[in-house]
Amino acid sequence: MRLKITTDYAIRIILYMAQQGVQVTTAKEVAAQLGMTYNYFNKIASKIKRLGFIESVQGPKGGYRLAKDAADITLYDIVEAMEGSICINQCLEEDGYCSRNATPSCLVHRIFKSIQTKTIEMLSGTRICDLIYENVNET
Repeated sequence: MRLKITTDYAIRIILYMAQQGVQVTTAKEVAAQLGMTYNYFNKIASKIKRLGFIESVQGPKGGYRLAKDAADITLYDIVEAMEGSICINQCLEEDGYCSRNATPSCLVHRIFKSIQTKTIEMLSGTRICDLIYENVNET
């Protein structure tokens, strides 16, 4: 299981904007700070804006800022919005489809379910503000 690079950058953009507080940040500044091209930033920013994580501010001092409080955004919120629901195996999807019709007796089903549940719990339990706070306390 691997997150898409756009999901990784979406997390980094949201973290960066959360660190700026209510300050409006330009696309050029965020792209430079995160080491991404301006065009790539705009592609990801457009999606996370549409998803409600950031908002744009128009005008000569315009740019972007966080649309929600950092305490109200978890890593799971971002990952799910960018990737879709987390499902590490087909048998764990809503329909419970098993190509072998062995879900009740499958030896690995329980482990896969546990891994998936723990991954979701860990991502859901990690708020953007927690990551910022941890970073401040480490320096």
